[in-house]
Amino acid sequence: MELRRFLVILTIALVIILAIVVWFFPSNDDFQAENPFWNGTKDIIWDGTEDTSSIIPALPLASLSDLPSSPEGATLILIPYLNLTTTELGELSSFVTQGGTLVLAYDYGHGNQVLEYLGLQVRFSGHSLLDPWVCHGNHWFPRIRHITASSITTNVESLLLNHATCLTGVENGDVLALSSVFSFLDLNDNESWDEVEPGGPLPVISHHNLGSGKIILISDPSIFINTMSQFENNLTFIQNIAAVTASEVFIDQSHLPTSNLRPTKNLLAAIRDSLTTPVGAVTLVIVALSITLVPIWYRRRQY
Repeated sequence: MELRRFLVILTIALVIILAIVVWFFPSNDDFQAENPFWNGTKDIIWDGTEDTSSIIPALPLASLSDLPSSPEGATLILIPYLNLTTTELGELSSFVTQGGTLVLAYDYGHGNQVLEYLGLQVRFSGHSLLDPWVCHGNHWFPRIRHITASSITTNVESLLLNHATCLTGVENGDVLALSSVFSFLDLNDNESWDEVEPGGPLPVISHHNLGSGKIILISDPSIFINTMSQFENNLTFIQNIAAVTASEVFIDQSHLPTSNLRPTKNLLAAIRDSLTTPVGAVTLVIVALSITLVPIWYRRRQY
């Protein structure tokens, strides 16, 4: 009986310790605003605290339904790795047509779903853009040096992309950045250029007008992560995007890939919230008393 009681107490202690570790361990999900590691965006997102050392004053957005009802002057950064519902697409359309700026950054997700719904002819290719000569380290990291002067490319002479794609169906007047003449689109994924594959320069950034708003297309969302923001003029480019509007900047978190850590954190948050209610507080007291009194009851019974 003593061994069983010890095992029960040990199990409860381990569960509590694991819950504390999970709760305080930062997210490591790609592009998440709370992720401080190389693949997160914590370094560039302002969290609303007094610390304003972040690159842009962007607020994480848990749902597209939380977009401002008067979007004029607001900017939304959207990285759609998950499918959007018809309702969400409608919210995006209203946001842009009523004066908002949509920054759509995509490589292999659902960016074309958004473009099709909004009625634009431009598309993300979805194939890898490689550059064996004008690159950083290897052909997966193309340097972008053909840049058109605009408000978001001010003081930007070079950008570095990471496993990017390119844009297709873009009119010349809408192109803001092109890859080098040595780049190519790897249609068959053999990492070498074949005669049937499009060669550079290829468009990687463009801007478009829709209703009263604007759309900026970026063929590589990695430009926003903590590590990539430090290369070339990526940092300046990101700051320019935030400066396009004098109002609010949001970065959507609801269409990003998630690991098992996030649902666990959400479960712990739900448990915490439930324990703050009167019923939850009473339940917690009952559980604590049970853990304390059951061993005493067993001892008295044995006696």
